[in-house]
Amino acid sequence: MSKGYKILIIDDDPTLCMIAERKLKQYGYSVLTALTGKEGIQYAVQHSPDILLLDYELPDMAGIDVCRYLRKNRIGEDKPILFIAGKEDYQSIENAFQAGATDFSSKPLNWSILVYRIQYMLRAHEINVSLISSEARLAKAQKIAKLTNWEYNAIDKSFKWSDTIYDLLEVNPQHENNLQLSDFYKRVPETDLYKVQQAISNCIGKNSSFDLEHALITQAGNHRIISHLGNVIKNDMTNIVEYIGTLQDITERRSTEDQVRTLAYYDSLTGLMNRESFLTGLDAVISSNKKYDLLSALLFIDLDDFKRVNDTLGHELGDLLLCEIAERLTNCVRTAGEEKEYQPNNHRLIKNPLPDGVVRLNSIDIQRFDLARLGGDEFTIFLADIPNIEVAASVSARLLKALEKPFSLDGYEVYVTFSIGIAISPTDGENIQVLLKNADTAMYSAKSNGKNNYQFYSSDMNEKALDRLSLESDLRNAIANNELHLVYQPQICLQTGCLVGAEALMRWTHSEKGNISPVEFIPLAEVTGQILVIGDWLFEQFNKDLVRWSKQGLIPEKFKLALNVSSLQFHQSNMMEKVEAVFSDLELNKHIEFELTESVMMQNAESNLDKLNQLAERNITLSIDDFGTGYSSLSYLHQFPVDTLKIDRSFISNMEGDGQIVIVNAILAMAKGMNITVVAEGIENQWQYDFLKQAGCDIGQGYFISKPIMIDTFEELLQNEKVSKGSLLS
Repeated sequence: MSKGYKILIIDDDPTLCMIAERKLKQYGYSVLTALTGKEGIQYAVQHSPDILLLDYELPDMAGIDVCRYLRKNRIGEDKPILFIAGKEDYQSIENAFQAGATDFSSKPLNWSILVYRIQYMLRAHEINVSLISSEARLAKAQKIAKLTNWEYNAIDKSFKWSDTIYDLLEVNPQHENNLQLSDFYKRVPETDLYKVQQAISNCIGKNSSFDLEHALITQAGNHRIISHLGNVIKNDMTNIVEYIGTLQDITERRSTEDQVRTLAYYDSLTGLMNRESFLTGLDAVISSNKKYDLLSALLFIDLDDFKRVNDTLGHELGDLLLCEIAERLTNCVRTAGEEKEYQPNNHRLIKNPLPDGVVRLNSIDIQRFDLARLGGDEFTIFLADIPNIEVAASVSARLLKALEKPFSLDGYEVYVTFSIGIAISPTDGENIQVLLKNADTAMYSAKSNGKNNYQFYSSDMNEKALDRLSLESDLRNAIANNELHLVYQPQICLQTGCLVGAEALMRWTHSEKGNISPVEFIPLAEVTGQILVIGDWLFEQFNKDLVRWSKQGLIPEKFKLALNVSSLQFHQSNMMEKVEAVFSDLELNKHIEFELTESVMMQNAESNLDKLNQLAERNITLSIDDFGTGYSSLSYLHQFPVDTLKIDRSFISNMEGDGQIVIVNAILAMAKGMNITVVAEGIENQWQYDFLKQAGCDIGQGYFISKPIMIDTFEELLQNEKVSKGSLLS
């Protein structure tokens, strides 16, 4: 328990203060809270708390300023102060400790661990008080703090150690009870020996104090990091009478600091350099390369359709995939960097550009070929000092080759592709930010060129990027400007030729640019999130057409109108509320069919099942779009209320020459056995039409039957109860 210690919490978050007060009081602490820095200082003066928990950022002043004030004015000179921050970057931690922090923790707080840290700081504070108040406790405190000291008497020229030196060196005092300075020197590694000898020699011989860190190897062979201070002691007559030194084992502290710096400079998932450490110093490298007329290249690597992996297999396996990718990239980059064909004649290694305080403990060297994870599914590789731009192309080709093999993830074989953008310095940018932007632009060009390839940056790519931004802006106004409309692609019964349904498709006629292809604006809408607004419009317009045709008596009894529902729209928390509001007529709903892809359904399958059952209760049927390209698992077909399968057009188009007939026949047989209707989309010629009809496929859709047609033309088709193939084609 807390022995009635008093804790002052200074934080502008009243919720955090309330939770902290409740949690800490459970352990017997007396808790005071202040919401501002000034109020906190006032409480510190009035109540003299035993420990302070201090927010890094306060509304009226910085937390480090509060800390400095308390330390400087002796109000909290020796009290433990724990900083709490919303971020855990290296500079924030460094600033906190320079201001006088005892410890540092980041939000959100782990209360169980925080209680133990508070107990530890209070215990350490008690030890400090004991050191000041009682000489008898000195040895014990030194042992706990892993602290020892030496003394050199200037009068009798004697040198002695405190007893804790034996603990520090892991030496049995019974065997070596008269440790000399020379014995200590034997424990200092050769790399540090000279500076230690010089420091002590200058202290004793030249009255020069010192403060250094050095390594030590104990008798047991353990490596330690030592903080070693030396000082000169004078008497009242200012005569030097003694020289003292303190040594503290800071190995654990250094390990903690290394971990902090690792969090600040390395990606926690893959272990690669993160964005900050990768970009820090590269401007100096690029500038130096320009001076020496050397080339460098920045490769921007992005996974194609990584969201599909996360949606299908879950984020845990998605993270595992990123780790596997990082390992392959690392191996490929390392081996490429060692090959002679990539070495320039005048190469010189540019050493660590990071601040000395970081380098000293956690060296990060900018090597010739370096790899980092910028975040998400984005990786970058910096190729420094390359002899020609062909090297960048060659390395990119090797990367794509290394990544083309399947990844084994918890029993799944996953194939993924990658798009790589390449920017060359100095031609494509003379600083890292410009280079990164242009490499990113080139990467998007690689995606638009079919993905799974690499592209060099060119100036006209910027124009395309600007066009994309312009298109995005125009798309936001498309609904307000009445530029979006629906067309319908007829679906016929392959056995009878009857018009049995249609798929609603969205089209965009731009007021200035004319017709914009769905291939351009649908992916853009999904990436920007505009698909949600467009999806709401789509529901309204689709229902409006359906209601009008129903009132006109144009819809046959078993007629189905299919509507493709995007992943973002389906996974909205209020999706069913929107469905109930728009599609309120349960009798009319029997003509509605929602098309969903396999991956959309399998993301959070349990919660999706509930949503799909709710759709079924509202008489809305379910069609699996692009069947065969995702899970293609019988389990979900049994589990979910599936009414229709749409065979993906890639299987239909490749039936004649690519052996896809076997797959198509298998899907048809499976669906027949499960009493599920099959729609073949993408029928483009007579052979495909005849084969599917003979194979027993239920419904056909495609350009051979009819292109998507305007609403007035489609209404004319609805006038006929039975439509022959020829009439649609005409």
